[in-house]
Amino acid sequence: MPIFLSLAKNNPTVFVLVVTTLVFSISLHEYFHARCALWMGDPTAADAGHLTLNPLRQMGWISLVMLLLAGIAWGAVPVDPVRLRSRHSWGPLVTALAGPAANLLLAVIAWCLFGWLALTPVTESNRLVLSNALSLLAVLGCYNIVLMLFNLIPAPGLDGWNVLCSLFPRIVRVSSEALKGFMVFLILVALMGVHWLFSLAELVMSLAPYCFRQMAEL
Repeated sequence: MPIFLSLAKNNPTVFVLVVTTLVFSISLHEYFHARCALWMGDPTAADAGHLTLNPLRQMGWISLVMLLLAGIAWGAVPVDPVRLRSRHSWGPLVTALAGPAANLLLAVIAWCLFGWLALTPVTESNRLVLSNALSLLAVLGCYNIVLMLFNLIPAPGLDGWNVLCSLFPRIVRVSSEALKGFMVFLILVALMGVHWLFSLAELVMSLAPYCFRQMAEL
């Protein structure tokens, strides 16, 4: 049985939380790309039906199946850089950053709510609800921090690459075996370093209760 799928058997609650979080977060990520592209003058994604949170549209069934089986998922919206540049010279940059901005927004909301709820006195009546809420917020915050940071890596196929190309257009015109090899290396490093991103995300979330406790004592 695949490792991630086995989580459904060993810890179904966490499995549901992770899957739900990833589906919603990736769909919102792609929605922000589509909405920003339309705002910047490119209706390509909007015309293709991407102004929605429907995961079948934003992720596709193959991505959803891979998420359930292996914990790997992705999404994509069509963007026409020519149409973006026709209205704003910085359109491609803003559109590329829109997706990670969605993950940052979700992470900030989760961080604030997690810190606030962590200070709530535990009673017999609220113990279960509070525990479930904190678990949901912890997962939501951690995964969105990881999604944001991972997507900002300047490797082809990720938003960070589009950001880099927007800032340095000549990079797009460079084609060499050395550059292609470096890009493949970046992708491998990114995949191997995901656990470090999760460690960083967990550290950030763990600081929320401390920060709110300090503010409450002021």
